[in-house]
Amino acid sequence: MAFFKKQLVMLKLLLSGYSESHQKDELFLHEALRHSNSEDDFKNICFVLGKSGGLFCVPTLMAFAKDENQAKAVAAINTISQIRERVKERDNSEMQNFFSPSFWQLQWIGSKERFISYAACIAGIFDNESLFEEKLIDDVGEKLMREIYVDIFPHESFRELRLCTSGWETKEDFVQVLSEIQADTLVQSVMLDGTIVKSPEALYEENMVNMRCDYLLTRLKFNVDYSSFHYLLKVASRLNEPD
Repeated sequence: MAFFKKQLVMLKLLLSGYSESHQKDELFLHEALRHSNSEDDFKNICFVLGKSGGLFCVPTLMAFAKDENQAKAVAAINTISQIRERVKERDNSEMQNFFSPSFWQLQWIGSKERFISYAACIAGIFDNESLFEEKLIDDVGEKLMREIYVDIFPHESFRELRLCTSGWETKEDFVQVLSEIQADTLVQSVMLDGTIVKSPEALYEENMVNMRCDYLLTRLKFNVDYSSFHYLLKVASRLNEPD
């Protein structure tokens, strides 16, 4: 069933071309890219996105542009080039660096202590019985450091950072993440009943947060539910703020 749905979505986008109304279908194909085990299947999806995809495709494709699989990386880069040539937003000053790989390189600007909490929070996606299993947190922390630039000097590994950090306030940081979930839930409910409308600036910021989550979850390649993981990355990013 999933195979036929994917083929129908691809055919629909090929026939109709680029449209902002196709965002849901594009997101479906992004997930199909992440689950694709065949180079040919991956290239076919990229071909469709190159013909009809919009800006929301870029972070996922940019993540694959760094893939160890050279065929996938080349296909992703070519698709990004096609999208860049087509979308009008490329002339917008705010989008000047949007198509640069360095734009998507994540930076940790929060404290080292909060990075440990961030890794522990992300490790929770694996539904382990012990939320603070040290080995799991260390493994997740190391994987995160491959994708997020974080200065842990003078430590040489995430494990060393965790063991040598005395000011790690886990409870306080987790309360902050839970508060973010509550605030986000409240905003979503208010938006649904039409009480308030987000400003263009707020929508832009929200879109950028979501797209950076798309990039990171694609790079991490965790075998988890992507929708849940995306939301976890979004709310946990609240920890990545200066003290």
